[in-house]
Amino acid sequence: MCGYGRRATENDTVVVRGHLTYVGNTSMEVRVDTYREALDGTRTMINRAYVVMVALDEEGKTRPVPGLLTEGESARAEWEAAKKRNEFRRLRRKEGF
Repeated sequence: MCGYGRRATENDTVVVRGHLTYVGNTSMEVRVDTYREALDGTRTMINRAYVVMVALDEEGKTRPVPGLLTEGESARAEWEAAKKRNEFRRLRRKEGF
């Protein structure tokens, strides 16, 4: 069990780790994993989120971002899953969500 639904309590440390999973022309997706870490060092995952960020220039217009090199099978698998999430988000926007 990954620990989703658990919460941090007094004296726990909340650890947040971000990992770049996908890069488009002007946007990127970051996987953000949140953990609670007890005083004994035991770490338990409490949340995972995928955050999309868009690069803007000084005038607030979108600007290109550098590409992402995927190294290793797990990075490629994450990239493929992110492409599917990106397409799903595009479809939802077309539907008005």
